[in-house]
Amino acid sequence: MIQSSVEAAPERSADAVFSGTAVFVAHGQVILNGTSNVFTPATRVTASIVEIDNAGVPFIGSARMTIHNVRPYQGGAQVWANIEWNANLRVRVSYFWET
Repeated sequence: MIQSSVEAAPERSADAVFSGTAVFVAHGQVILNGTSNVFTPATRVTASIVEIDNAGVPFIGSARMTIHNVRPYQGGAQVWANIEWNANLRVRVSYFWET
């Protein structure tokens, strides 16, 4: 039997929130790996994805794209993305993290 209980969430606020981006060329179900020494396993990270043109300008094309999981690790962050298209597309992943 699983015993459940409700615990008060610890109060944790961010000293600062940062953002950064990485560009990938991919399609299908992929793990996209962005590297940066700002990340540790304890970093709280969120991510979003958008298609970009050759000039780096974001747009909403015909491909549906989603981020399913985000995993920070020492030196980077991986995202599991689904780019629903049958050929490679240029995409930009935006990362937001707290310190």
